[in-house]
Amino acid sequence: MITIKPLEGKKVLFFAPKFFGYDLAIAQKMIELGADVLQFDERPKNNFLTKALIRIDRNIIKQTIIKYYKEILNSTQNEKFDFVFVVNLEAMTPEIVELLRKQQPQAKFILYMWDSIKNKKSAQLAFKLFDWCYSFDKNDSKTLPNVGFRPLFFIDEFDSRKWGQSIPNIYDLCFIGTVHSDRYNFVNSIKKQAENLGLKTYFYLYFHNKILFFYKKIRDIKFYNARFSAFQFKPILAGDLAQKIKESGAVLDIQHPNQTGLTMRTLEMLGASKKLVTTNTHIVEYDFFHPQNIIVIDRENPVINFSFFKTDFVEVEDLIRDKYALRGWILDIFKINQP
Repeated sequence: MITIKPLEGKKVLFFAPKFFGYDLAIAQKMIELGADVLQFDERPKNNFLTKALIRIDRNIIKQTIIKYYKEILNSTQNEKFDFVFVVNLEAMTPEIVELLRKQQPQAKFILYMWDSIKNKKSAQLAFKLFDWCYSFDKNDSKTLPNVGFRPLFFIDEFDSRKWGQSIPNIYDLCFIGTVHSDRYNFVNSIKKQAENLGLKTYFYLYFHNKILFFYKKIRDIKFYNARFSAFQFKPILAGDLAQKIKESGAVLDIQHPNQTGLTMRTLEMLGASKKLVTTNTHIVEYDFFHPQNIIVIDRENPVINFSFFKTDFVEVEDLIRDKYALRGWILDIFKINQP
């Protein structure tokens, strides 16, 4: 049997933020597809302070960013890449992209945003410097020129076709996610409803930083009644996350209120053949939507339906699943016809 490697012989210079191992999964899948990949963090450091300063105003640490990218440019000056691939541009300035283009004039420059672009206005300044730009948010592609729409993906760990055996459900409903915006009160409401209905639940609320928690508790009324013990301050390990999903019949998804694109968790549930309870009303527009698999709840007045948890997941055809698998995502991003 001949294994087709669509990126055979291609060299990829890859920049992505460290994000729950998804950056590593993307790099590994490109390697499996035949590419020679050189990977760097898109941000100069991965600590809380650096990430916060970049989001507030990256000019605050401009010199740190410049120094970081100059070191990268020095290390790549004698190499030629076929692609320069950037995921979720935040730290990289237009000037840095221009330097990369000057060093790698033969390369196709690709940008993919997995946050809504309206939340990353500084990133928009660099868009014109990329050959192909994509967003996970359909509204971005409608309102911004030369930005294509491409939903996110699920990685192999969430592909139930690769599990090899059926795993019995321990939980009826699971939530694992970072606390932001209105998530804490929303999750609390759903948790109480689930318990009153006799549903078994697993909830893992992750807070980036203990100091930030106390700041929020003092300054943000939404956290007035929040208890320190309700949160986890270490991100859940990827293996533990996958295991909890495998052991759950349904998963709760709460997208950021400023986003309309589907979250990573949504696509993971498609791959894992798990039911989804979500606040994202746009999900009904997608080709994998089935009312027996997905229920949309009101963000302002969330109510869960007991009967939803008592029906089986309806399997989605492989052609659609393959489209949202990581392999399909990469081939689309690189404009490679899928065999």
